[in-house]
Amino acid sequence: MKKRNLLLLLLIALCIAVFFGYQAFDRARTDLKPPVIHLDPQPLEISVNAPKGILLQDVTAEDDVSGDVSDSVIVENIRLLSSDGRISVGYAAFDDAGNVTKIHREARFNNYRRPRFTLSGPLLYPFGKNFDVLDNIGAKDSVDGDISHHVRAMLTENTPVSASGTHMIQFQVSNSMGDTATEILPVEVYDSEDYTAELTLKEYLIYVPVNGIFNAKFYPDTITYQRETLELGPILPENYSLEISGEVDTRTPGIYPVTYTLTYSEKNVWTQKVIKEYIGFSRLIVIVEG
Repeated sequence: MKKRNLLLLLLIALCIAVFFGYQAFDRARTDLKPPVIHLDPQPLEISVNAPKGILLQDVTAEDDVSGDVSDSVIVENIRLLSSDGRISVGYAAFDDAGNVTKIHREARFNNYRRPRFTLSGPLLYPFGKNFDVLDNIGAKDSVDGDISHHVRAMLTENTPVSASGTHMIQFQVSNSMGDTATEILPVEVYDSEDYTAELTLKEYLIYVPVNGIFNAKFYPDTITYQRETLELGPILPENYSLEISGEVDTRTPGIYPVTYTLTYSEKNVWTQKVIKEYIGFSRLIVIVEG
């Protein structure tokens, strides 16, 4: 008798579970309306270094069946709209029935800076020696940091880049947001016999805003000859002469190569006649941004 009563109780419990399970399934099956996402109407400005969670602040979602589903909201994607940092942020929210709502809003990275090229050395290479035009060039941006491994180069002429002379090379790099920077820069293959010294600069590529200040004399750094290195200051020592060629018009956006040729004249102590000259040269590329 007791065993039969127990079985009856189990059967009743099973029926109740099936009933409520069916009710839940039926509600889920008939709930076809997705939740509603609510966004703060105030314009959103954030740093490119801010955690992704900041984009979820003041974002809520509500469903007519599941209630508050704010915890389900995710940032689905971030898309760059313009190089001034405007972005489109994609959100998605889910209810208990699996219905999905997607919405976008515009925001802005207030410290975004698009990719810029860098140079660790001049785009000058001695004739007859193997070189890679990507050896000295790199790139950085405010989103990914160092993106030098993404830099690509393409020759814009039919002449081999190893030939003596100046070649225009197109360099291109993109960051993870799809922002692409492209510059055509001069690469020169020179006769190394003309130069017996090594001239280094403080920088080899700089960006200057339109109407910005540029002083070409600031950039010579050191000259090395006969295993001796001399640091260069604003005033050159005796027997040194510096020639700077290439004008930079900071009023007009463009690319301006500036070439430096530094000569040390070794003289006879008594006669002051020139015994030997040591010549070094280098090049700075100035990009005036507009």
